[in-house]
Amino acid sequence: MAYVIRISQPHRRALFDLRGTPQALAARLQGIVQDLPTRPCSLARHGQVALMRLGLSRWRLMAPAQAEAVLEAALMQETASHDTAITLISDTQAFFTLSGQDAGVAMSIACPLDLHPTAFAPDTVAQTDAFGVRALVLREGDDWVLGVESSYAAYAEAQLLQII
Repeated sequence: MAYVIRISQPHRRALFDLRGTPQALAARLQGIVQDLPTRPCSLARHGQVALMRLGLSRWRLMAPAQAEAVLEAALMQETASHDTAITLISDTQAFFTLSGQDAGVAMSIACPLDLHPTAFAPDTVAQTDAFGVRALVLREGDDWVLGVESSYAAYAEAQLLQII
């Protein structure tokens, strides 16, 4: 069966790993984001910046690659505190965007998550495995985003291309 899916070339995004309580991070992220996601596995968008809550004190900040220097300067100018840790990790991940009417089918083949809209609505995010490698999965409207370690980008791309 032929699926109707468009898969982007692997691309880089500005990506920061954040650790800390919501209260501590709210202070560090002032001027970058307005509201923090309130529940794990969700995200809040602020223009082209997405703040993902992956766990109780685990977060990711993602933006277009061209915003990396500005975000890094803003995040690192704030006085470091023992309550938070912010690490630039953009080079560690490669992202694919899957779009088209069967993009969800491709994602359900790639990873073991329940991706039905009632379980994985837009602005939901999860760390999981895709094709047997660690992955970040999120929805951006009708599109799906799959992030894998950069060293596995060619492998993930080959696996995605086998689906279509």
